[in-house]
Amino acid sequence: MKGWMTMLGSLLVVLEAIAQPPIALVDVDFTTQENRNFVFQESSVGFDVRSGLILVKATLDGIPGTYVLDTGAPGLVINQLPQGESELEGRGVTGSMAVEETEVGQFRLGNVQFYQLKAYKIDLSYLEKRLLCEIDGLIGYEVLRKMEIVLDYPNQTITFLPEFASSMDVRGDAFFPFHLVNHIPVVEAQLGKRTISLGVDTGAGANVLNKHLGKPYQTKNSKQKQVRGVDRKIRKTTVVQAPVDINGLGPEKQGQEYWLLDLSQLRSDLDHSIDGLLGFPFLKGGKWSIDYGAQRIYKWSQ
Repeated sequence: MKGWMTMLGSLLVVLEAIAQPPIALVDVDFTTQENRNFVFQESSVGFDVRSGLILVKATLDGIPGTYVLDTGAPGLVINQLPQGESELEGRGVTGSMAVEETEVGQFRLGNVQFYQLKAYKIDLSYLEKRLLCEIDGLIGYEVLRKMEIVLDYPNQTITFLPEFASSMDVRGDAFFPFHLVNHIPVVEAQLGKRTISLGVDTGAGANVLNKHLGKPYQTKNSKQKQVRGVDRKIRKTTVVQAPVDINGLGPEKQGQEYWLLDLSQLRSDLDHSIDGLLGFPFLKGGKWSIDYGAQRIYKWSQ
């Protein structure tokens, strides 16, 4: 049986008055579609932010809908309940879920169109309840991998450029390289004297660290949270401030809050382990470019 690992923070329903930020990270053993039909035209679209997630409009087989732009997802995920038996299984830090592979005839994002695109059916009703809006799916790596995406949080626009784009005359003031772990963009960072690997996840409403890495930064004033996963089990977690330092970025990104979670399942299911996620608190308020072709992330100054 093929193995899925999913860590959707939207799976974690907080038991307190303050809502827990969702984290939509999905990993699957999938085969890249090298010969897919793909029509590209540079374009920009607006987006909304809800609970730290980027919501964009797209069209699936002629039907418009709302999708989460999620660099932690392997491809196009459709909000549908899987039917019958499947070789795919969802596994995660908070439980498991059913997954079914399918194919869509046409998917359009801005002026970018895909035909006969492989997709995955997952029941995302928990995410809709968490966000209090209708969600038609997630847009991940298989859709984004031939592009450079420019995320302008202040103006709430996304620009889609071809990989190795030459039409951008001005790049960000700083850049740092990333490498792909399965489908996830991963950057190197320093936490004290330790080098760690962090996934850049636009589908994460919070920054996350593997809990053993965050223990040295727990204090008596650290926030304690309770979460419930898809398996309905209640877990306790801690939120800490950690001095994560990424080369090329200024000190304003240091000392942010990180949710401490057990990422052992995530680490075992990926080709190489990662130690956490950089989500909305890290990305918000800035303008970023994720260039999949050059494997670089650019940042514009304020």
